[in-house]
Amino acid sequence: MRLRVAPVLLFVLLAGSCASQRGGLAADFDAAPLFGMVYDGQNQPCAGVGIEVDGVEGPRSDLRGRFVVPGLTRGQHGIVARKDGYEELIVSVSFLARTDVLHLRLTSFAQLLEAAQAALRDARLADAAALLARAESLDADDALLSYLLALHAWKAGDFPSAVSRLEAMLAAGGPQPAVLLFLADIHERDLDDPAKAITSLEAYLALRADPDAERRLATLKRRVSAPAP
Repeated sequence: MRLRVAPVLLFVLLAGSCASQRGGLAADFDAAPLFGMVYDGQNQPCAGVGIEVDGVEGPRSDLRGRFVVPGLTRGQHGIVARKDGYEELIVSVSFLARTDVLHLRLTSFAQLLEAAQAALRDARLADAAALLARAESLDADDALLSYLLALHAWKAGDFPSAVSRLEAMLAAGGPQPAVLLFLADIHERDLDDPAKAITSLEAYLALRADPDAERRLATLKRRVSAPAP
């Protein structure tokens, strides 16, 4: 009696056998190129990222975020990805098959600030503090970062720290309307210091016409000049 195998079953058996052979061949190697892709926090290709492999400088990602590490030995490897304006990424990679593709994701300074602003808006102060600290390690002198740090201090109730940060911004970058108005608000409403609030409002109005601020200033001046009861 001859054993007949249905065509569909024969195809499945052959396909399974081929897949098994391919898997075996893919894992049977001493060294092979490792292909990789680098993305940013918005899933966009990240170009110009330097790739370090086991402490040795390697390739740089192209315009599409792609890179190739040639002749990488099978096994465990340490990978470091670096680009100015982004957090350094350190990963441990198990390269066990020729078909392995390494996907890396970097977080930029701008993305950290965006996430910190969202956390501040939602009153997630611990999350905001962690994000701001990460951003500060990349660019401690950034003006928006300084403002967000002052805003975080104010939301946390640390008004002197908020004032100190805002005054440092003025000293470093000159008169800034938003900073001066924020200072006036803190001095008037949180620290009950109308004299300093007047100084900040006057400096603010010297830069920008604002009827509401003019009325506030007039009210504060009447308050300061009023005789004590």
